[in-house]
Amino acid sequence: MRVLVIGGTGLISTAIVDRLLEKGHDPVLFNRGVTPARYSRSVETIVGDRSDHGAFAESMAKDRFDAIIDMITYDADRARNAVEVFGDRTDHYVFCSTVCVYGGPLTRIPADEDEPHRPVSDYGRGKRDAEAVFREAHQAGKFPVTMFRPSHCYGPGAPLLDIWGYNPSLVTRIREGRAILVPGDGYGLWQPGYIGDMAKGFVGALGRAETFGNAYNLVGDEIMDWRVFHERMARAIGCEAVIVPMTTQQICAGAPADETVMLREIFQYHAAYRNDRTKRDIPDFRDLLPWEEGVRRTVAWMDKANVHAPADKQPWIDELADAARDFEQSLF
Repeated sequence: MRVLVIGGTGLISTAIVDRLLEKGHDPVLFNRGVTPARYSRSVETIVGDRSDHGAFAESMAKDRFDAIIDMITYDADRARNAVEVFGDRTDHYVFCSTVCVYGGPLTRIPADEDEPHRPVSDYGRGKRDAEAVFREAHQAGKFPVTMFRPSHCYGPGAPLLDIWGYNPSLVTRIREGRAILVPGDGYGLWQPGYIGDMAKGFVGALGRAETFGNAYNLVGDEIMDWRVFHERMARAIGCEAVIVPMTTQQICAGAPADETVMLREIFQYHAAYRNDRTKRDIPDFRDLLPWEEGVRRTVAWMDKANVHAPADKQPWIDELADAARDFEQSLF
């Protein structure tokens, strides 16, 4: 298939393009041409600004693609523009949404694709609205649509994640035996998914009529709490994790406000989702990578690319951990 990837240089997008090449497809990228590409071989790229709807329509006017994978539509306006540009001009439109459309707290754990949409973030609300536009386009016969809702995606190309987001200081902190804060009692549920596995979902869905008109959770197999998440991460790189639990309110009170956005909007809630529908309809979505092996691959990339940052760049973590320990000791 000739497949247009709108985006194509981000964490998941890079894995998707590699998977397309591996499966013998002909990917074409549309992006700003700013982020260096990391593919096994050269890929045709159309350079442009996706936020310029008129220019985007003009750049797409003379071409037709068997399928389109849209990684950078974040709101209804951009979705409507995509429908205008590609309506009746592709055999399959695959949209990258997010589990953030569900918001939190979840009504069922693990949540399936019928979970009510109650997003708490602007990102989740924008993706929810875009989903509605694409769903309407599918029902109107503009093009067949498949929508994926990834959760925490990780792998070579980005640092490992903690409650501060993708954090280049995290591995340094683990290696130095310094505190890692976890929200609440540390038993909130989390579910990482390796980027290579996420790419299996996107590419495996192409042209599959079973997926048309459907949305799928795109998540890994392993659900774990924040303590286990960090303990297994640390052991995978030959260390032990120093876990300090603390309420979300206390963390937010002692950390810079701009550092706690993801904690407030995402990490304070359970994030556990079912992926059985994805496996049922997309046979390629199987043999998912174990967490420890994914950690080792990611840290190997971090070491080689030298993307680590000093732990001292986040001094509030140690200050909060020390305060928690002092308070605990004062009780005895």
